[in-house]
Amino acid sequence: MHKLTFLLTAALFAALNVSAQTSLKNALPLLQKNNRSASENQRVLDLFRTAKDPDTVFAAGASLVKTPPAKAQEPALFNLILRSEDPLKQTFSAVIVTAMGSAHEELIPVLEGALQSKDAVLRSYAAGAYGIVNPQNKAYVQEVVHLYIFDPAFAARSMNLLAEEPKHLLKYLKQAAASSDDQTRAAAASWLGTLHSEAAAKQLLKMAKTEQDANTQAQIATGLAQNRQYTLEAVAKELRRDYTTPSASTYALALGFMTGNAIDVIRQGLLSTNQNERINAARAAAYMAGVLSNPDAFNYTSDRTFDIGLLKSLIPQLNLLAKTGNDSVKVYASNALRQIEKLMI
Repeated sequence: MHKLTFLLTAALFAALNVSAQTSLKNALPLLQKNNRSASENQRVLDLFRTAKDPDTVFAAGASLVKTPPAKAQEPALFNLILRSEDPLKQTFSAVIVTAMGSAHEELIPVLEGALQSKDAVLRSYAAGAYGIVNPQNKAYVQEVVHLYIFDPAFAARSMNLLAEEPKHLLKYLKQAAASSDDQTRAAAASWLGTLHSEAAAKQLLKMAKTEQDANTQAQIATGLAQNRQYTLEAVAKELRRDYTTPSASTYALALGFMTGNAIDVIRQGLLSTNQNERINAARAAAYMAGVLSNPDAFNYTSDRTFDIGLLKSLIPQLNLLAKTGNDSVKVYASNALRQIEKLMI
């Protein structure tokens, strides 16, 4: 009898879990919508208030931080803070209220409690709100940097109060760039890329030399491309780096993100007598083809058709390397040719 009860309970729990996952999956298009009407935002708020499973509460709460509800809903959120037995709902209600433009000091205890959570993402949302409510306390700046991955606008709003001067922001991002947490370093790199300053570019170049986490490497490469007026020359010199090292891939990817602006550098690399330079240049050409074939290519090129034409101009040299290079060079040159061919389909 006990075994049957256990099996029935397990089956019920599994069914409820599947139901919760299905509900969240169905709600995702609305939650991910950037511009919602008042009625749509009310639906998201209702979902947040009534949801039982943590994933749905988290997703709906984060969505309401990005697109806050009407000011008239503030009492309902305070009611959740005061009466809900769900700590996750209490925390996100406090964060949402802050995102709505209110900096109520009475939210501090709830936010301070969440800042002790083992969930790094929840801590980052709480830190963003805490920075707005209590900007004198700089203890959670690293968590605010981490928040940048999930909600750049809310993180920036918090940091604007925490960092009184631009040099303070750079200082905090440098500290985050040295974090042992991969996501925090990735967030720091992403944020540095938006600063468009020589100091930020130097920090990205420094990170590129040692970073081994793939996602952080990608963020560094994007940042280097966004600041190419400060980084192109330095990245070009790195094509001679041993192609088997993680950093070599970062530099090649950066050239790929620079699209047409990096064609001359890649061309010179393909003509080099140095094997590492030839391989890294071919790798950069392959990455560039991937960037230009992506639906988001407009983020990296002002004229996709023109840049594709420039990339195609490398085909003769890549063909030569694919035929006459050693085995390692042939692999990378052939891959670049395959990626470029995809742009012709």
